[in-house]
Amino acid sequence: MRQIKDIESLLGELAAHRSRRVLLTFHSMGDTDAIASAIALSRLMIKPTVATADTITSNAARMLRRSGHGAERIEHSFPPDVDAVVITDANDFDQCGAFKERLSSFAGPVIIVDHHAPTEISGDNVLVFDDESFNSTSSIAYEVLKLARLAINENLAELLLMGIISDSAELKNASAKTFIEMGELMGIARMDYQSVLDDMRHIAPPESRAETMQDLASASIEVKGGLLIVHGVSNGPANLVADDAIRVGADLAIFRSGGGNEASFSARLRPPLDRQYGIHLGNLMKELAPIINGTGGGHPCAAGAYGTGVANADAFLRKLLERVEETVE
Repeated sequence: MRQIKDIESLLGELAAHRSRRVLLTFHSMGDTDAIASAIALSRLMIKPTVATADTITSNAARMLRRSGHGAERIEHSFPPDVDAVVITDANDFDQCGAFKERLSSFAGPVIIVDHHAPTEISGDNVLVFDDESFNSTSSIAYEVLKLARLAINENLAELLLMGIISDSAELKNASAKTFIEMGELMGIARMDYQSVLDDMRHIAPPESRAETMQDLASASIEVKGGLLIVHGVSNGPANLVADDAIRVGADLAIFRSGGGNEASFSARLRPPLDRQYGIHLGNLMKELAPIINGTGGGHPCAAGAYGTGVANADAFLRKLLERVEETVE
């Protein structure tokens, strides 16, 4: 593994594959930041394919529609004739779900673009850019496109805006650089801040909101080590229920999607508790995912895990809560 030291060097590495067949992918259950940055960096390539190993979040799909990028443009397979791979918003192969094995055996160059410190990855073909001064991968992608002097249209500017805001915990982790980039992108997208907020605060249909309220009302609520922890089973998308739990006052929210043949968990932590207690939900999900015969990963304050071991879902939750409690007590 080799580190890419700055944005200029990152652009050089990406541009070196401009005319080749390049796959751009991201972590399992791709969110708005992962997808926005992949789509943005695909503009550097002549023959790009943007693909997910499994699925994308419902909020990411909505943002794609809102900005004119249909979710149908995201492929669902690893192309057999790829010359190079770019991974956005993920810091190791384990986070890439069903693509993990293909990536591990891939002989061509793999470029990781992320804003968190990576796990050590073996292989001389792996190059990593991981500047933690950026609070989203969309922010990195925007700076790369600016440096390359590539035109950014209104739709792409809006999508990058949504990526930056969503991965900065709705600006709770924002820096001065974040606001400068947002101002530039708002100008390109011809949006005012209220329009941006309206895009981010999508009002779901009343039936969906009713489901979410029922999920929250039936959830378990406990205080451990001074943290308010909420966990339960959701009837709708678990990530959205976990997000809402944080909004109404939870410090940590963990929800499992009900039904189906798969155990699927989403967890959220209120910033800056990750730094205060040294909690990294992504690392915990990755470590504990074998309990449900699956994979997991994500960021310090937002992560997920899914697997076929439905019978072990309760054991997974107990262990996750135990690990958090050990850290905060």
